[in-house]
Amino acid sequence: MDEEKPTTDSQEHKGLEYYRDLADKAESLASQSDWPYVSMELDNVSRQWEEGPGVEEEEAREELYRRVVEATEQFEERKKEHYRRQKEQKRENLDRKNKLLDDLQEIVDAKNWSATGKVKKIRGEWSSTGRLPKDASEDELEKRFSKLVNEFNDHKVDRLVEQRQKEEDNLMLKLSVLDKMERVAGSIDAETENWKQVDRKFDDLTNQWKKIGRVPGEKADEVWGRYKAAQDDYYDLIYEHNPKHREKVDKFYGKKEQVIREAEALLEADDLAKAAQKINRLHRRWKKIGNLPQRQEDELWARFKSASDAFNDRKSDNMDQLREQEEKHFEQKLELIEQAEAIKDTNEWDEGHSKMQQLMDRWKAIGPVPRKKSNKIWKKFKGAMDVFYDRRRAHFKEVKEERRDNLEEKKEILQKLQELGRHDDPIEAVNQAKPLQEKFKEAGYVPIKKKNKIWKKYREACDVIYERFRAAKSGDKFDQELAKADLDPKERSQIQDLRKEFKKMKGEVRRLEDKVLQIKEKKTYFTSSDDDNPLMKEIQEKIDKAERKLETKRDRMDELAGRMEEIGEDD
Repeated sequence: MDEEKPTTDSQEHKGLEYYRDLADKAESLASQSDWPYVSMELDNVSRQWEEGPGVEEEEAREELYRRVVEATEQFEERKKEHYRRQKEQKRENLDRKNKLLDDLQEIVDAKNWSATGKVKKIRGEWSSTGRLPKDASEDELEKRFSKLVNEFNDHKVDRLVEQRQKEEDNLMLKLSVLDKMERVAGSIDAETENWKQVDRKFDDLTNQWKKIGRVPGEKADEVWGRYKAAQDDYYDLIYEHNPKHREKVDKFYGKKEQVIREAEALLEADDLAKAAQKINRLHRRWKKIGNLPQRQEDELWARFKSASDAFNDRKSDNMDQLREQEEKHFEQKLELIEQAEAIKDTNEWDEGHSKMQQLMDRWKAIGPVPRKKSNKIWKKFKGAMDVFYDRRRAHFKEVKEERRDNLEEKKEILQKLQELGRHDDPIEAVNQAKPLQEKFKEAGYVPIKKKNKIWKKYREACDVIYERFRAAKSGDKFDQELAKADLDPKERSQIQDLRKEFKKMKGEVRRLEDKVLQIKEKKTYFTSSDDDNPLMKEIQEKIDKAERKLETKRDRMDELAGRMEEIGEDD
């Protein structure tokens, strides 16, 4: 028997290389995703391993084998996860197709034959949905889907025919409305007077036009052209013959032209940031101005939009400059915040209010700051103002409460003065009134709305006291009795006015009586035979005239006395 040949180092090395190559191949295959191919190749690696040459370094071989086993296990784990996800995806695909079927069924059941866009989307999603589980009845699903699609398409054709007929009907309606609009416009001339009726009729026709649906596409431009022409003719004639309408249009036109001029001026503005803020304000102003006839509106809007677009292009080309200007505004507003902080704790309420308002005006005039900083600095500025105005409101609230207290105090003093106006001793009443008057003046301010009323009552109460005092000192019996009478200030004043007139009338009566006596004395110089004497007649006429005056004035005195008596009795 031949002896076994010993293994050389070269053969041993080649054996290990054989197994190392298999391990490398297994690891390379394990990272791939061609699941059937990789599975087959890994099986080949396992078979080749078993058929490989023997080596003495069994431990090294075992280490290489562990690499093969780990690579194979990793691959199997990935393959398992892949098929699990694939199975899950197929189940999701089935759910998705069932949902699409339900959506399509809902459209058909609702007879929503105009939902062409929705059905097109459903069909696209249906086609893009991947494979289904093996247990799913894919053929049955396709049959149901095709049936619903066909049913929708059949009705869609009917709907299109119906839609075409509807568009033809709409065309006839719009042409009828157009005829009427053109007749209304053609009826306007220099003799037209009832403009409200004309406007109402044309507006009604315009609203009818807008409510009518689409017309056939090939007729749309032609019909729209007639509509625009009718509108333009109508407003041209209204402008020509209706002065009020012309005045309003000219006013709106002038305002919009002014907005355009301001927008065009911004193209040369140095402060881009401020100009950008203003262009936004101009757009808001434009919207608030009333509408013009459409042709003029379109013309002016094109000019305004052109200016706005040109400014926006300039702004886009100079963003660095705009940012620098915003930063400058930011620094200026920080200075205003410092000034507001310095004012917020002042107790000079009027001066503080004036300064805060000036700061607010300057804040608005400065222009915008970087957007990210805007809210933050506004909160700081407004916070300082709020501190001042909260303190100011609290102060005036205290003042208001103090003035209400002053009012109550003055009412109490007034009541005492009114009671003194009925005191038995008018002279003592004055003595007691003087300290009350001092207290009234020292009581301080009252609410502004009550000031005149309480002062008027105070003056009336004091007048009663001092008038009674003067009457008591005068020695006139009537005045003394009036002073003692319990009358309110208004009644006392009325009696005093009547008394003055009575005294005046009494003096006039006395003078007339003296005059009559003098004239009658002259008459004694004539005898009875002189009745026809012209001088005698003249003297008699003077006597008669004077006695008529006396009678009138005595009647007036009786009337005044009666009224004074009535006022006293009413009390």
